[in-house]
Amino acid sequence: MNERSCVAQTLFRLLDRYGIEYCVVGDTRSYTEVITSDIDIVVQEATFAGLPRLIARICREMDVQLVQMIRHEQTAIYFVIAWADASGGASYLAVDFCSDYFRGGRRLLSADELLVQRVAGRDEDGVEQGFHVPPPHMQFIYYLLKKVDKQELDDAHGDYLFSRWHADVTAAWEQVCRFWPAAEHAELIARAASANEWFLVRGVLARLRRAMRRSAPLSFNGMLCEAGRRIHRVLRPTGMTVAVLGPDGSGKSSVIERVLANLAPAFRATRCLHLRPRILAGMQATQEATAPHALPPRGRAASLAKLLFFLFDYVIGHVVRTWPLKCRSTLVVFDRYYSDLAVDAQRYRYGGPKRLVRWAGSLVPSPDLWIVLDAPGAILQSRKREVPPEESERQRQDYLELAPHLGDAVVVDASQNLARVVTQVECAVLRWLEGRLEYRYPELQFERNPVTARLLTFFCRRKTPLLARLFRIVFNCDIHCRMFSPVLLAHPYGIVIHADTVLGHRVAIMQQVTLGGKDWGVNEAPVIGDDVYIGAGAKVLGAVHVGRGAIIGANAVVTRDVPPYCTVVGANRLVRTAAGSGAVGDGKVGREVVPIRERLHA
Repeated sequence: MNERSCVAQTLFRLLDRYGIEYCVVGDTRSYTEVITSDIDIVVQEATFAGLPRLIARICREMDVQLVQMIRHEQTAIYFVIAWADASGGASYLAVDFCSDYFRGGRRLLSADELLVQRVAGRDEDGVEQGFHVPPPHMQFIYYLLKKVDKQELDDAHGDYLFSRWHADVTAAWEQVCRFWPAAEHAELIARAASANEWFLVRGVLARLRRAMRRSAPLSFNGMLCEAGRRIHRVLRPTGMTVAVLGPDGSGKSSVIERVLANLAPAFRATRCLHLRPRILAGMQATQEATAPHALPPRGRAASLAKLLFFLFDYVIGHVVRTWPLKCRSTLVVFDRYYSDLAVDAQRYRYGGPKRLVRWAGSLVPSPDLWIVLDAPGAILQSRKREVPPEESERQRQDYLELAPHLGDAVVVDASQNLARVVTQVECAVLRWLEGRLEYRYPELQFERNPVTARLLTFFCRRKTPLLARLFRIVFNCDIHCRMFSPVLLAHPYGIVIHADTVLGHRVAIMQQVTLGGKDWGVNEAPVIGDDVYIGAGAKVLGAVHVGRGAIIGANAVVTRDVPPYCTVVGANRLVRTAAGSGAVGDGKVGREVVPIRERLHA
């Protein structure tokens, strides 16, 4: 049994523990030994409203990440759960919850019909599988409606329909006549299901879908709900844009290729764009230049025209190409971005003033997340010698100086092996997705900040001119770090957080806390894991890592790494440790012991 199956079994057990009446629909014959696609689960209408909060709680209990939540129908939400597998990479499980079964705003089946006679799921040998399923005739009609609507019906789908048809022929025939009252359609389906010969049905799938939709007409209320859902998807797209920057030799192309393949389960689709959206027809990405600095810069007039063309392509391309891709839940990764023009102007033969590039850059839509690949000049030269060594070092320093001004940017050490670099980039993307859900949907948060703290973090996170500074002065706070998810500030007074501090998810910070550097002139800051509590007046100083679930007591001073699920008081004194950590009270830190598996967290 693989990890996907283990996570699925745990999900079913927790649903039963919380008293949720549910059933699993679709082809469940291989569950839970093998799960090759998403899991379709039907719940009651009353349960559906509180489903996001319930799934967030279940994810916390299972110690996994909830990274995607897509409302693809007015009564259906598609959740994606992620965790780190034994190799350190990301694994995923997609769970599609619905109440009444809607397709395109039409209600085909009610949740009560699917749940009223639910039974224990069994495999082909008659062994219970640990979850509930509808009665056979409802399994048949649900699966048939789904495949007809999607216009896909292969041999594997037909085998499942054949088994469900013969489990209860009379009830299945009644359901077929309900949605296809025309005798020719109903008899065609019945003959195919009886003999497991579906080639004639495949030829008339379009006609069957039209007849199915006529049997479930679109109501006015359904039209309004469907329109509202589509508008919500446009205003809050579930896709994501990532820009990967770095000097020549940092491995951008190799990293992007692996990341797109590994992150595909978290999105509906993936797309890689080179440098620009390229909105005009026939504009193709050029091959990577072997001598990027061979040609001289253009004149001022030509450089200005080039800059205007870039600006037009980025702004209009964001509206007509990038944003629609995000609305369709697509991961869009840019190999280089507009910022490259400021770092390496000679590559693009730009000969105009750099100030003009920076000014125009304020009009260019920013990606959701920046990934800056960094490596020493010697390593860059060993991989690519397209530019001189001094140019590689200059580009490296310019990218590092640019990163703090990009907003949500993550610097990744590209001198490591490719697998490790790809894993860190995946972690950054998944952390951003998890934080976006918590910001968008307050019901996923188990504790809410007071209004004053919400205003403070809102303006500080967006670096709003004047207002951010005003709130810092009013609350005597100095907060400059990136926040991938909401931070609990119960009493937001006197808090100081270094700009390079990394905060995990669901971190609670009390009043008068300082998270900053330890030595004068050394720019180092702490990394705080998920679910950490930092008491009033505590000081966490230097490049220390505070593990997941740790508690920093009031007025404690921490200058050493803290293992997960430990409590620290005084000066680096551990009074409660996780199993396998260093001795209690000696201030020593042993190897981190993370329950079940290594996590994708800071």
